[in-house]
Amino acid sequence: MDGLERRSERILEAIVSEYIASGDPVGSRTLSKKRAIGLSAASIRNIMSDLTESGYITQPHVSAGRIPTDLGYRVYVDAMLSHREPDQSEYATIESLLRAAGLDITDLLRQSSTVLAGLSNQAGVVSAGPVVEQTFKTIELIKVTQDRILVVLISTTGLVRNKMIYDEDNIDQQTLESYGRMLNDMLKDLDLRQAKERIEQELAREKPKVDAILAKTLRLGHIVLSQNIFREVYIQGQTNILDDPEFSQVEKLKALLTTFEEKSNILKILDKTLDAEGIQIFIGSEHGLNELETCSIVAYPIRTQETVVGSIGIIGPKRMDYQKVVLLVDTTARVLTRLLKQIIERAA
Repeated sequence: MDGLERRSERILEAIVSEYIASGDPVGSRTLSKKRAIGLSAASIRNIMSDLTESGYITQPHVSAGRIPTDLGYRVYVDAMLSHREPDQSEYATIESLLRAAGLDITDLLRQSSTVLAGLSNQAGVVSAGPVVEQTFKTIELIKVTQDRILVVLISTTGLVRNKMIYDEDNIDQQTLESYGRMLNDMLKDLDLRQAKERIEQELAREKPKVDAILAKTLRLGHIVLSQNIFREVYIQGQTNILDDPEFSQVEKLKALLTTFEEKSNILKILDKTLDAEGIQIFIGSEHGLNELETCSIVAYPIRTQETVVGSIGIIGPKRMDYQKVVLLVDTTARVLTRLLKQIIERAA
């Protein structure tokens, strides 16, 4: 590891491991007693002093031991975690739990957040992929009340979204069905961004050349595709992390709960993983969200046949058990990807 001698590496690894396990600041005497480091308490103190000066650990109080900084966690995660393949029983357990969601992709994504939360005892988060990555399959327009239309939009990956929109023209059901057929014919095989652009191009044509019925159809389609309705974040297990001492301060707790409720900032973080390969770990300040500065996020992008379906992840305190969480997210991602492929192939 660049910048650290072997003895310093061992001390840093011991501090991080001990702090993850206990939640208490770690002192030199604790390390000399509990860890087979082979150094005296005095030697450990000297190394801890150097690690503090270099920014890997910090001392929360004058009389307290040390805790890892974001930099210390980063070194630990990048250089000290050992990679382990899931065993067959772990894989089978997760597959069984996910299969309980059935063959609906939306239900499967939602179930994934529940599984991640339950097995990690942290918060499980799953996002549906961005509109640009979803290919249009079909749209249904259903008259609900005099001034409300229920829009059911389905992508080729099987994602289904419902959206209620305002109907100022009081369009009847028969007319809505004809509008739906026109939109389905016009937008077939386009991704949702292309579909929106196609409608905008048609609307921009000289008005005399645009049939009145077609114009209404295009305006309705534009309203639907401008809603960005395929974006969704599923969060389960928020209360799992509230008992951690990191959230004992009321202000931090309020900020955390607000972030979970609004979801949009979590979606922005998960979106950072969409172009990445494999596990992504954001520690504390690295994700750029002040409300979650005491948290880390371990996430993984989910793709099938070059289509980004979304991202899955776990949110927990920075002193989470990274070894366990990384393995869980990795395994869940593998199982989820395989199940999604099966569903999409079956629907093709």
